[in-house]
Amino acid sequence: MHHRGTGGSRGVDGILRLIELAAHDGPIETMLSAMCDELATITGVDIASIYVRDEDRLVMRGNHGFAPTALGTTLSVGEGITGLVAECMRPVSAAHAAAETAYKPVPGLGEEKFPVFVGIPLIGAGTVIGVLVLQRRKKPFALDEVTLATALGAPVTLAIERRIASAVRTARLTGHPHVPGLVLGRAGVVPTTTALGAMAAAGDPEAREAAAAAIEKTLGRLRDDLGRAMKKLSESPLPAVGAALDRFAMAMCDARLRERLLAAAGQADGLRSVAKDYARAPYKLGTVSESAEYVADIEELCVLLGDPKSLRPGAIWIADRIHAFVAIVAVARGAGALVASDAVSPAAIAIARAAGLPVVSDVPGLFGWARPGDLLAVDGTDGTVLIHPPATDIEALRRARSG
Repeated sequence: MHHRGTGGSRGVDGILRLIELAAHDGPIETMLSAMCDELATITGVDIASIYVRDEDRLVMRGNHGFAPTALGTTLSVGEGITGLVAECMRPVSAAHAAAETAYKPVPGLGEEKFPVFVGIPLIGAGTVIGVLVLQRRKKPFALDEVTLATALGAPVTLAIERRIASAVRTARLTGHPHVPGLVLGRAGVVPTTTALGAMAAAGDPEAREAAAAAIEKTLGRLRDDLGRAMKKLSESPLPAVGAALDRFAMAMCDARLRERLLAAAGQADGLRSVAKDYARAPYKLGTVSESAEYVADIEELCVLLGDPKSLRPGAIWIADRIHAFVAIVAVARGAGALVASDAVSPAAIAIARAAGLPVVSDVPGLFGWARPGDLLAVDGTDGTVLIHPPATDIEALRRARSG
């Protein structure tokens, strides 16, 4: 395996550049054409083209060497040598492409000037998602060059798969708006109590001690969150805000709750059992006047003890339901917005409104589309939630925010 005419270091640099380009956003033609430029440099060919599969068609989305008008050239799977590569899912090379039975000329492309051909299938999830084509004027491709071209197809496949994944999950969802505001950010998922079992570690005494220490540390962080939230919400005249902050403070001072949490540390279902049993104690005691809200508070506290790393400043926090404690911590940690697939409690809405934090509830299909780290655009004025918004929508959002 070798790199023609560039030197080993340039070849390695080019491969690293391909991997870097695979992660770029922007028009797919721009990204894949930049990759073709690198491919041509690494392999020393005159022409490098990337075809992307669209159902039963292959569309040229990237190119080096042909005129810009070549982009958009379309072949059917099985049509021409490129189509044959996609159909048989194997590399195909030719010393003189026009002499091959499968050859089909594309008028105006000018590929007859570059008869030496190799096509590499780009395979993702067990199927062909594209074809990489390299062409030059003379000298048939040797076996080691075909092997190199196959290896270079990996970052190209990654780039196409990434775009396919984003395209599949691009959506415009509409929910119920509560607090206005336009926000662009990455999704951070607030887990449910059902998922808490996976957060606690069962095992030996050392594991239990480590789990208990982690809970103590997170309780300390939640106390700090409460302090920051109280400062940010101190001017709010809404009674629901003050009441929620008081409940959070009482939970942080509840020695019995702390004992239960530490006792549950290291148990496979520890946090979830606390959320179920401790929060439902008012029913057993017959003091159920505010038990529903109390249950939600304790459940959210247990969820927050999991300390999900995706709940970062600027992130758009998405959840099944959102109650007061999550809203308080979201304000403290500088969340970008709150979005729920179901309801957001009145107390949580009051807290978010006092902090100017956009809120949208009752978003159908939210968790069918959104994943942690996805780019979201949230409009708390009309309730729109965009999953992986296109560049035009992002620019419109930025103009609206600056205006």
